[in-house]
Amino acid sequence: MATDGVPALPELLGHEEARAELRSLQTTRPLLFTGPEGVGRRPLARWYAAWLNCSADGPEPCGQCRSCLMFHSGHPDLLEVAPAAVTGSGRLNRRPEIRIGQLVRREGADAEPLGEWLERRPLFTWRVGVIDSADRLTPAAANSFLKTLEEPPSWARLILIAPSVQSLLPTIASRLVPVRLGTVEPPAGPVPGHPARRLGTPGPLLEAAREPARWEETAAAVSAFLESMTSELRESFAAAALLEKTWLGPDGAAAVQLLRSELLERLPAGTSAVALDAVERCEEQLAAYVNATVALQLLTLELRRLY
Repeated sequence: MATDGVPALPELLGHEEARAELRSLQTTRPLLFTGPEGVGRRPLARWYAAWLNCSADGPEPCGQCRSCLMFHSGHPDLLEVAPAAVTGSGRLNRRPEIRIGQLVRREGADAEPLGEWLERRPLFTWRVGVIDSADRLTPAAANSFLKTLEEPPSWARLILIAPSVQSLLPTIASRLVPVRLGTVEPPAGPVPGHPARRLGTPGPLLEAAREPARWEETAAAVSAFLESMTSELRESFAAAALLEKTWLGPDGAAAVQLLRSELLERLPAGTSAVALDAVERCEEQLAAYVNATVALQLLTLELRRLY
C-alpha cells in the first residue's frame, strides 16, 4: 500500500560511500538498495529523492528550497509502496506481500498504482518511486511490473529495497543496479542495552529513542519471559502470554531481535543455537497463522528444556 506522505528530510547516519556512488551514477536503470533491516535503506532512498529534486545543486539536499521544504508534508514526486501491515479484516498481516494492484491498475482499486503514478510528469525534476520490501513481491506483481522496470519514463527513478540480490526473483534482480549498504555505528545516547547497538542497525534504536516507554515495555516482556524459564510452568505460560501481545504488536520485530540477543548472551554457544532455531520455528508458525498462544507455548516448552 502506498504511503499517504513521507517524513521530513530523513535522519541519515553514515553511508558516505553509498551517497557518493549515487551522486556519480550515470545510469537511469532502477536501483536496488540492499542491506540488513534497520541499517538505513529507506532513509537513503528518501535522501536520494530529496537530493535529485533539490534546487541548490550541492552534495546534500539543502533543506531550504521549495522541494526540500515539501518533504515536511509529503513530497509530490516521491511515492513509496510497501506490503500492507494489516489484512483487509484489520488483523496483523503475518504474510505481507506486494500485490499487482499496488503496481499496475486493477479494476476496483482505490489507490493509484505506482506504474500509473510514474507516468505523470514531476512537479520538480524527478519522480521517484520506491518499492519497499521488494522481496515480498508476488510473482504476478513482479511480472506485471517488468516493462516499467525495463523502460521507466525518462523523468522517473525507481528504487527497490530488499535484504539482498538473492532475495529477489531473478527476472527482477537482473534489471537492477545494486547499491549495498553496510552496518553503521549507532549514535550514542538513550536506550541502553538495545541489540541494535551491537548489530550496527540504527533504525530500531532511533525508533526506540522516540518512544522509550514502549521500548521499556518490550524489554520487560522479553526479560520476564526468559526469567520465567526456571519457574513453574504456569508462570512461564503467563509470561508467554504477555510476550505474545508484544510479539504480535507494532514492536514485534524489536521483541524478537531482543529475544535472540538475550538467548545468545544467556546460553552456551551450542545451546543458544538450538534456542535460536526454536525462535525461528515460532516465527514460521506465526507466519503460517498457527494459533499464536499455542506457538508461544510450544516455544516456551522448548526453551525450558534448554535452561
